[in-house]
Amino acid sequence: MDSEKQKDEITALESIYNEEEFSYHKEEKLYECTFKIFINLPTEYHFTYCDSRNPEEPAEKVQISHLPPLSLYVTLPENYPSTTPPKFTLCSSWLCQPPLAKLCRKLDKLWEENKGQEILFVWIGFLQDETLEFLNIETCLSINYLYTAYKIALEKAQSPQKHKEEHDTKQLPSSENSKHGVTKHTSNTCSKSELQRERYKEKKHRNIDKRAISDCPFGKNPVQFLIDYNEKRNQIEFNKSLYTCKVCFTDKLGEHCMKFLPCSHIFCKDCISGYMEVKIKDGSVQSISCPEEKCTSEATPGQVKDLVSPEMFAKYDSILLNVTLDTMTDIVYCPRRHCQYPVSRELNEQMANCPVCQYAFCVYCKMVYHGIEPCKVNSAEKQQLVNEYQAASDDKKLKMEQRYGKKQLQILVENTMSENWITSNSHHCPHCNAAIEKSDGCNKMTCWKCKTYFCWLCGRKLNPQAPYLHFRNPESQCFNMLYHGLIPNEDDEEDDLDFPAIYLDYDLEDHNPDFFNNDFVIEY
Repeated sequence: MDSEKQKDEITALESIYNEEEFSYHKEEKLYECTFKIFINLPTEYHFTYCDSRNPEEPAEKVQISHLPPLSLYVTLPENYPSTTPPKFTLCSSWLCQPPLAKLCRKLDKLWEENKGQEILFVWIGFLQDETLEFLNIETCLSINYLYTAYKIALEKAQSPQKHKEEHDTKQLPSSENSKHGVTKHTSNTCSKSELQRERYKEKKHRNIDKRAISDCPFGKNPVQFLIDYNEKRNQIEFNKSLYTCKVCFTDKLGEHCMKFLPCSHIFCKDCISGYMEVKIKDGSVQSISCPEEKCTSEATPGQVKDLVSPEMFAKYDSILLNVTLDTMTDIVYCPRRHCQYPVSRELNEQMANCPVCQYAFCVYCKMVYHGIEPCKVNSAEKQQLVNEYQAASDDKKLKMEQRYGKKQLQILVENTMSENWITSNSHHCPHCNAAIEKSDGCNKMTCWKCKTYFCWLCGRKLNPQAPYLHFRNPESQCFNMLYHGLIPNEDDEEDDLDFPAIYLDYDLEDHNPDFFNNDFVIEY
């Protein structure tokens, strides 16, 4: 009779729970069952932790959506459920032994209330739905004890000799303490929390429920353990759900989708894979952001690695490394084309030495290291350098002077200013290229060097026999512009304005060709 009821109960549990939540096998004609009980957490549930040895420090808070499941291992006796309850062990990685023992006693009580009936479904329902309320942890879970135990174990591992000496000192009898210079006051300096732990250890050895097992991973930070599990479980739940891609508008399971964080925008992997490849080919590896408009969330390197080919990820990794190195002030690339190795340098040093090709070079001009000699300036860079130096702040000027030399920069500024003045205030002779400055007079010029006649306005050579013909020819671009641009004196304004008209009406050159070829001063 009992065997039939057990078989029916196992069949019913198989239909209710999935393979992850329930499994069983027969061992010597007895059913042995394993339950994984996933507790449903309320919104904004969190756990807190702090070192109990430092009660004055505030507790840290971490929000989570999932806790590791409780594990219930059950063996069904031959006369279950008629007379004997199931034998069980309850395990948890985030509960201490006392609350687990309390849950075990509650399961015993549920059996007493339902004696003679199948009890496994009732137990699972209680553990899944009422554990938080029963243990008074509905809104948050404190793991202070687990965290403090981890910290103590970590400190002992880091300095075992120190902890051994402290332990030996505490264990010494009062007479031995006196011999070692330890007074009664010193031996009683243990904190209140330490005394409570010692008393708890004594009690638990006398009254311990062996069915309750706290199996927090040994040597692992319980805080990080809970965070890692929460992220892992979130991914599992995400993979099982259905989502609509915001690019192709196709419904797909989460395992075929990708979620950007922290924005939580979801797209299918096919669309994002193509999007990432375009970004990588363009070299925009620092801005693989969420495709949603105005969203600033970015893909992680791990997500990129999962969605693109190994060759494409290698290119992404290489570009990202180069971009990152470019932002580091203590990294400079070897200037040799066949090398290009990133070289680390001291911030105040002007020399860098490539560890690969052994090339010693100046970090500024990338030429062979030239010691205290200032960097040479290319002619194409002179104007830009002068502009930068003149507009620089005092600190920037000091850095430029350290690189190029203060004297070299000052000479460069003076020469460049002179060249700019000459360029803007003089014309070049069309025959010998000498620089000519015009201070006064008409636009027919005579080169001081080669005596060539040329027009100041258009720069053309003039006929040495009739140089003014250029200004009288109606087809010339400088027709009637012999005095163009001349600024008259106020006293002679009327006479100066009348002169061109008189000159045009009377062709002096026809009567005396050499008249304008001599340096005459005409007075009126």
